[in-house]
Amino acid sequence: MLTTIILLASAASGAFAAQPAYAQCGGKGFTGGTTCVSGYTCTFSNAYYSQCIPSSSGATTVAPVKSSSTSQAAAPTSTSNNGGGGSGNVLKASFTEYGAGDSFGSPNCQTATTACGYYTTGFNAAASQNLFGVGPGAGAGPDCGLCYRLTIETDSSGKAVSNAGNSIVVEITNLCPAQGNPLCAQNGLSGTNQYGANVNFDTCKDSGASAALFGNSGVGLGLGTAVQVPCSQYASQVGTHVT
Repeated sequence: MLTTIILLASAASGAFAAQPAYAQCGGKGFTGGTTCVSGYTCTFSNAYYSQCIPSSSGATTVAPVKSSSTSQAAAPTSTSNNGGGGSGNVLKASFTEYGAGDSFGSPNCQTATTACGYYTTGFNAAASQNLFGVGPGAGAGPDCGLCYRLTIETDSSGKAVSNAGNSIVVEITNLCPAQGNPLCAQNGLSGTNQYGANVNFDTCKDSGASAALFGNSGVGLGLGTAVQVPCSQYASQVGTHVT
């Protein structure tokens, strides 16, 4: 009897064990522990990801986000754990497109089968794995729900496109995996793909993002810049998460 009680106590303790350093500790759909080991604090990154970071980091801390079927796109409270390296940092980017009818057989980008587990009714995109933060099968990465202003400048050869300077704001809802995809296989944010881009954004055709970015440029692969911005600048102010 005593042995049984000890085993039950041990199991209960394990179920609520503190998360280790730098582990996920909250976010939409997350079912693990929401407390961190001593010296670390569960810190909000976005609606889909919170992480245990050192308590002395000065990052903003909030309660883990509860699951919900829909939520309004909103600015992240903290950018201490996003793949883009913080709001305002300009990255050299390449731009592609995917979605229904894509010649490479990409699944429809306007479905809840994305890596983030949702899509939006506004412009959205898949981010290269180095920016997204996790690989295939790992679920929502730190960049899920963050917003970026994409500005197209040239085609793949470096020639200025007809709509150079055109910008849109997208929300990250999916992963562009590194394996088998050189465009999205950069080594960290200092690495580049074959076009010299630090990150790649695969814009969702079905959300209208591809048409809005590429416009009359006549290209399907462009180069330019990406910068993380508050989601208050999100291209579709009525964009909502759909799961």
